[in-house]
Amino acid sequence: MKKINYLFTAIAMAFLAIGCDPVEDINERLEANEPGINTVLDYTLTDDDYADLELNFGNFSSMDDARALIPQVLNNNFPVLGEGSLANVTFAIYDPIRVEDYTVVAADYEAVGLSNTYFSGLGEIQDFLDYQYPQAENGDYVSLTYQVLADEIQYTINADDFDLIGEELAAAYPDPASSAAQYSNFDRREERDAYWDNDMILEAINFVLADNFDNVTGQKYNVSYAIYDGSAGTESMTVQFDGNAYVAVGGVSYEFIDDDYTLVGTELAETYPGPAGNLAQYGSFDVRETSSNYWNPSMLLEAYNIVLDARFPDAEEGDKYELTYQIYNGSVSSSVASVVKEGDTFVIDETASVSTIEATTVYAFANNSWNEPFMLESEDYTEMGQSYPNFDDEDEAIYKLEIFLGREFPYAEEGDFVAVAYAFYDGSTSTEYANFIFENGVFVNIPSVIETSLQFGNDGTTWVPDNTIAYTLTPADYDLIVEELGATYPAQTSSMAQYGNLDRRSGNAAFWSDDMILEAMNILLDDIDPSAEEGQKYAVTFDIYNGSNTTETFLLIKTDGVWVLQ
Repeated sequence: MKKINYLFTAIAMAFLAIGCDPVEDINERLEANEPGINTVLDYTLTDDDYADLELNFGNFSSMDDARALIPQVLNNNFPVLGEGSLANVTFAIYDPIRVEDYTVVAADYEAVGLSNTYFSGLGEIQDFLDYQYPQAENGDYVSLTYQVLADEIQYTINADDFDLIGEELAAAYPDPASSAAQYSNFDRREERDAYWDNDMILEAINFVLADNFDNVTGQKYNVSYAIYDGSAGTESMTVQFDGNAYVAVGGVSYEFIDDDYTLVGTELAETYPGPAGNLAQYGSFDVRETSSNYWNPSMLLEAYNIVLDARFPDAEEGDKYELTYQIYNGSVSSSVASVVKEGDTFVIDETASVSTIEATTVYAFANNSWNEPFMLESEDYTEMGQSYPNFDDEDEAIYKLEIFLGREFPYAEEGDFVAVAYAFYDGSTSTEYANFIFENGVFVNIPSVIETSLQFGNDGTTWVPDNTIAYTLTPADYDLIVEELGATYPAQTSSMAQYGNLDRRSGNAAFWSDDMILEAMNILLDDIDPSAEEGQKYAVTFDIYNGSNTTETFLLIKTDGVWVLQ
């Protein structure tokens, strides 16, 4: 369909409705200001046209505005053109970067083959975006809200935090609060008035974390703090925000290191040679069921036991561990397993809950992949001569970014696309986005004002948006009609094959009637545009002989699956 449309703009033409006059005659009638002339033209809006429409910025703000206002321009500039005329109009439109908001729901995770209602890494997010936006193009942006596996945050209570604890809990626990503020620790001696039990420490942790972090539901923190139990020491407590408060959660968090993958690969080399060798080489468990290196759940549990026996040899009955490790499922991402010691082995902890948090991240489609836009760091603004880590002039930002990207991506290739996020200040700071493409050795900005075109048709009263495709028959088209209708209309097709036109002399043996031409046009259009949608229009021009060589045009529209005259 697109290729056919492109033919329209290549036609330098003037055609008439059925029974056309020569082009010279059209010009004479135009000069005489005779109304009702029927033709096809290309037109680009001028500055004066935008001014007449009171569009101060020289562009339209939407396609709807363009459809509504361009007919005024055509009526003013071409008052003599009448019904059946077509105008392919080129104009400027404001097309800023638009960020679409989307919140992932439970059914979405299932739709991309996930058994959990969260993403465990970038690979799964990219898979979802590919699924959700299969027709994505360079420069598409999505602000995605989703559940993601939460990394446990490590935090150590410092002297300032103990001062805060002393202030906030002075009324509830005067002696313990005073001691904590004075000595920057929790007194764990049960016989002392300053004693802190676990519930009191959790209460103190709530004040500290609320003061230092946003209260993100599902986020876990491993909080370390100084204690005194006759000698100085440290303890830690793992807590999680449940939507209202930070609550204690059991288990020791452990993240696999390179040596762990090597250890498992060595220990299980004989039992699972393929998977074990692959693990030792790449440092991730292949969890693709179709892979020869697949790690099934029971194999993974064996791996957990090997690592925990090596890292925690003194683990006791009931001790819980939350393990984070790398998996490969088309891309590398993190996975989490919760286990508990039962007897001499570790088993999956069925009572454990995975820590997830809600995240909102902007992703941009560039070079056939979804990723976060290229983010500028503070030092990048300094490098570009900015006094502050932001821009306050859009033109200056674009100019400097074009230069900066050339240095940042010295090996860019023709056509490479970069989506950029930068800080912009206009009384307050916000994030702005800009798109750049590498052309002729430099990065150039893709402007927010672009040129596009729409086709309009004259309905006898005014101009309306029109999908008519102007098409002129080629020699191959005449051959097709001859082949398809040769048996039905032998005289007509024989003449067509000989002269390359349709005989329109009424009473002649080779005469093509309107109905016969319509039959031929149905064959032709079904061949050149078999997937045309209902309501598609064509203006088909063909050579005729009516005593002299000229052309005619049939205006056709697809209705109920067939092509009929308009």
